[in-house]
Amino acid sequence: MNGFNVKEDLSLKEKYYYKTLSNGMKLTVIPKELSTAFAMICCDFGGEDTEYSLGGESFTLPAGTAHFLEHKMFENPDGSDAFSEFDRFGGSANAFTSYENTCFYFSCTENFFENLDILLKSVSGLYITDASVDKERKIIEREIVMYEDHPSTNVSRNLTKALYHASPTLMPIAGTVETVAEINKEVLMRAYEHFYVPSNLSLCVCGRVDGERVAIAAESFFKRSGDRPTTPIKKEPPAVVREKIEEKGIVATPLFSIGIKCPIPEHDDLRAQRSAAAIRLAVSLTFGRAGSFYCDNYAKGLLSERFYAGYVQNNYTAHIVLSGSSNAPEAVFDAAIKELKAKKQTLFTEKELIREKRAAYAEMLTLFDSGDDLTAAMAASSFNSYDEYDCIHVISDITLDEINAALLSLELENSALSIISAFEPQFTQQEEH
Repeated sequence: MNGFNVKEDLSLKEKYYYKTLSNGMKLTVIPKELSTAFAMICCDFGGEDTEYSLGGESFTLPAGTAHFLEHKMFENPDGSDAFSEFDRFGGSANAFTSYENTCFYFSCTENFFENLDILLKSVSGLYITDASVDKERKIIEREIVMYEDHPSTNVSRNLTKALYHASPTLMPIAGTVETVAEINKEVLMRAYEHFYVPSNLSLCVCGRVDGERVAIAAESFFKRSGDRPTTPIKKEPPAVVREKIEEKGIVATPLFSIGIKCPIPEHDDLRAQRSAAAIRLAVSLTFGRAGSFYCDNYAKGLLSERFYAGYVQNNYTAHIVLSGSSNAPEAVFDAAIKELKAKKQTLFTEKELIREKRAAYAEMLTLFDSGDDLTAAMAASSFNSYDEYDCIHVISDITLDEINAALLSLELENSALSIISAFEPQFTQQEEH
């Protein structure tokens, strides 16, 4: 394809084409012989971006602005929405907001460029009125209240409160009823004008598509220019805020979420991803379903099948998380810390690492067979100095020394426990007659 760069991985038998368009938008084209084609526009603007600077001026947005804006992007000037247009051309479309990004996407088996035009048109302009914003606010408020009543949401949110002092992730992506009340038409228009510039957008398409035609379409819809906003990186103290938060909820068995706070990388580069991969492998080796910790504690009745172990890292958070349900969550916490202390003494072996690397590598390989997941991953990684092709090779060549160093670096005293326990049954004594 003319004007495109190509990245090809012979070992994976995969390749993609990429270029920065004249308007500043990043375009990635992944050729795949699939019956379904996929497209995603990713804006580098998410729930954590509530403070930023642009042109030497500082700005603040109410929490939930990125999510609110996502809700309004598919609205047409006549008050209809773009979903009916996608339906007409057989496209299945949706959108989501994370802490890092807001993404808009569709999939289709035919009429790809008709659907692409609808997507580009939707994101390249914002058509809102005071009345439509007020109407949407009520919808979002109901959504917020619904999630506030969800025990699994609360146990995770309380863990964040226990771990972090000043992270933007302390606020829900959708905001709160109070912060959403501050969002009006002017706030949304300013956020759109500042963040939805081509230089802050990426477009990724996957399937049997003409990349050069995609580039022409993207440049025709996005003609305005502008600099990307700069968001500050806040320093986070290593210590946790609280060691334990417990609330009551409507649960049959108490829910728990254990967090072990880790240093937040200063730069989001491949080195940081390599460190993250080492921690993830260390966590999987220690707490994976095939390991002794899970099997022994499951046999004792301490853990259930809902147990999850992983590692979370973005611009403002970095922590190991262990979650699930248990009638003795404090005992799970104690057992997990004890297990990590023991592992620090014995360390991992080469045999253990090889087995875990093979499993992790095989799991990552499935990404390249999933057109929608690959499109989403590559659209988001367009803003980074690395991509999924780099990350999978990190897994294959990471060393035992790196895994053990990641294990030894864990400061186990910087841990916290969040519990949602069941309400005690209330009985009233009835008067005898």
